[in-house]
Amino acid sequence: MRFRWCIRALAIVSLLALAGCSSGAPGTFGSAPTQTGTVSVVMTDTPPSGVTILAFTILVSSATLNTSTSKIVVPTPTSPIEVTRLQTETGFISSNAIAAGNYTSVTLTFSNPSLTFENNTGATLTVAGNMCANGSVCTVSPTAVNTTTTISLPSTLAVTMGSSDTLDVDLSLTNLFSNTLSADFAAGSSVSIISPALDQTLPSFEDVVAEVTSVDTTHSTVTLENSVGTSVATVNSSTVFHDFPSACKSTLASCVSVGQILAANMDLQSTAALIATDLYFKDASSSEPEVEGVITSVNTPAQQFNMVVLDESAPGGIAGLQIGTNATVNSTGAAFTVDDVGMDTTGYLFTGMSDLMPGQEVSVLQSSLSGTTLAADRVLLRDSRFSATVSKTACPDFTAASLPSIFVAAGTSQISVVTSSVAANGLTEFLGKANECSAILGNGTAIVSLRGQLFSVAGGGLPTLVASKVIEH
Repeated sequence: MRFRWCIRALAIVSLLALAGCSSGAPGTFGSAPTQTGTVSVVMTDTPPSGVTILAFTILVSSATLNTSTSKIVVPTPTSPIEVTRLQTETGFISSNAIAAGNYTSVTLTFSNPSLTFENNTGATLTVAGNMCANGSVCTVSPTAVNTTTTISLPSTLAVTMGSSDTLDVDLSLTNLFSNTLSADFAAGSSVSIISPALDQTLPSFEDVVAEVTSVDTTHSTVTLENSVGTSVATVNSSTVFHDFPSACKSTLASCVSVGQILAANMDLQSTAALIATDLYFKDASSSEPEVEGVITSVNTPAQQFNMVVLDESAPGGIAGLQIGTNATVNSTGAAFTVDDVGMDTTGYLFTGMSDLMPGQEVSVLQSSLSGTTLAADRVLLRDSRFSATVSKTACPDFTAASLPSIFVAAGTSQISVVTSSVAANGLTEFLGKANECSAILGNGTAIVSLRGQLFSVAGGGLPTLVASKVIEH
């Protein structure tokens, strides 16, 4: 897992200004005051062989920025962060004012780890006293050590009036978990600084699905709340409205109303404000919340599938259905459709149970809940996120291998990845070492993190990922 902690030291004034900022509610995005420095904490995401991490939540319970003589406390959110989606995304944690100074290290304290995984090791695993049989999906609270860790910065972070810097912290799931899946947050091993650490570009936050809880047409802002937290985003003339009803006139007042469920792409500004670049209409009412998860098994005759819950559109989440829950979805009578994420998926089928496969990520429009069993009115194919190696390239496509064990255990050893450089078909975003498909090394050594809609192909063909993002590590 990559975990990006972005420090936006803007117009820093004094400790008094810091205290004033600190009184704000942690976890509220896009609400930092003017003329203060901010700390924008964000996160981005590999475990023992034969184990697929399906959900991993962790609370960043405290954080300090340290000079040689003092420590500045940075307020942290009250909600845990689900980090598996951060293989390809940036997750925003907080924006807070900090004082001017020369900072040399950062101290983080982690708490309340919760791990949901699929065991495909071929043997029973015992994790934190809990037995997990081979082939099972299990949720545990893993044993954790070194939960308070101090990481030295590669160079001094000099915060001055008007300065703006980014600090990236890497939390490696490969190094974090032992063979028994205990967690060790040791500095320099599982927690380290990504280089270059400073002077990064301002991050974006993509595909945030949430309920509209407030619309302020005077200040052109919309407040979005989901199970993770709250985002306050400014809507301007550059904001693009997608899939809204015909009455929408591409303005905040005519398009957005309280109770809608939207997906938002947002850019963080140097002022710590969030600008909504894209707003996607999902549902007109929040009476049936969106529950997103990764499919772990499919029972076609029963019209059911199991999925591990990763996100919920309801503010504060859904009672009894925590992130990481292995839920059963009853899809009898449900409509199956493909989410609009900008990529051309013409010709790929997603019309019913036969098109489901383990490893796909879907969003369920929940009509009822009994225990951990959902009744779905709609099943929406969302973006899957996973890491793999590139075994063969024939650009604009390539083949992904060395897949997570959830795919291999279900009989999928390779996935065809389709990319696009044609704007009309949706543009695949290339990041990391490769800026286009032809730059990716296709001999099995290139490691990539992928995001895209995953289609199960009948008749013996490979499952196909229509990639919206490719990151070569």
